[in-house]
Amino acid sequence: MTAQAVGTPQDAEGATWLDLLDPTPQEQILAEQLCGQPLPALADLNAIESSSRISVRGGAAFLSSPLLKRNGPEFQTTPVGFILSENRLFTIRFQSYQAFETVAQLVAAHPVTPATPPAPPATPEGEQRPAAPLALKAGEILVALIEAIVDRLADILESVGDLLDTLSRDIFRPPSASQPVRSMALRQRDLLQRVGNSGSLCSRMRDTLLGFERISLFLSESRKVAASAPAAGFSLSTRQISMAEPPPDPQAKAAPYTLPGALRTRIATVSRDLSSLEAYVSQAQDKVEFLLDATLGFINIEQNGVMKILTVVSFIGVAPTLIAGIYGMNFKDMPELNWSFGYWYALGLMAATIALPLAWFWKKGWLGGIK
Repeated sequence: MTAQAVGTPQDAEGATWLDLLDPTPQEQILAEQLCGQPLPALADLNAIESSSRISVRGGAAFLSSPLLKRNGPEFQTTPVGFILSENRLFTIRFQSYQAFETVAQLVAAHPVTPATPPAPPATPEGEQRPAAPLALKAGEILVALIEAIVDRLADILESVGDLLDTLSRDIFRPPSASQPVRSMALRQRDLLQRVGNSGSLCSRMRDTLLGFERISLFLSESRKVAASAPAAGFSLSTRQISMAEPPPDPQAKAAPYTLPGALRTRIATVSRDLSSLEAYVSQAQDKVEFLLDATLGFINIEQNGVMKILTVVSFIGVAPTLIAGIYGMNFKDMPELNWSFGYWYALGLMAATIALPLAWFWKKGWLGGIK
């Protein structure tokens, strides 16, 4: 299946997967003509209720979920939409994703069944003939897309783990003794910002995982009749998974978008992977909360140290101020006014009231302490 631009309905003949990347209004109208019903816009894909993210209309399944992407040092979340019918898959996205490019390469390299398949070559008795290649179905492409997206999300989660480990080392690393107070304040502010960004990243990742888990559960619970189940062939997947086709239920009545048994098995595996990733995200969120508490605790310790210094300064200034206030009163009868050494006596008394509290605070460890 070669990739090509679709400008007219004739260009889309025989196309199984139609990918709309930030579509223009004209492209949206053309896609709606090909689908036979209205397609969701960006505002519809951003809806958070389950009925908007998973719905069935006109024999097609409309699925949407937020998807996390890393753009350099930052992470962004934009919605993606999937419309799965019996013969076609429509994808709507508003920025490029590596998972879509990966699956597009798999689709382009996938062998297609010729219109008139040649007769298989003769083989020795007892030797199995090679199976003819199969044309890709829309459900196969959708499952491969979800698998590639989940693998990409797992890679992002690994980088999140490394990010939290680095943040933990920076938080618990003892500050340099020569570091100025202003630099300490900037460092604490930077740590708080990094902790907040990590918490936001975990929250966005959790929204993405929940959205795709709903999609995988919806697809894995579908059923198809025996006549619509494809034969075994090459499996389009970024994973090395080979599953036997389970026996179909002849009494089951299927919707046009339902998946065959082998694809349901693969999507069930994806659902389990998503559950394990959610558990990892929950653990990461707990670690973010712990790092936030630790950062705030260190900030409180620094503030307590500053308050101690202010308390000492204010305390040692009380007694000298009291002495200066007493001897600054203009009373006629004050014995010390006639002393020739009264001035030095007052200065010495004020110095003593400063030195004694300082020595006491030093002994208690408020100014560094002594062992």
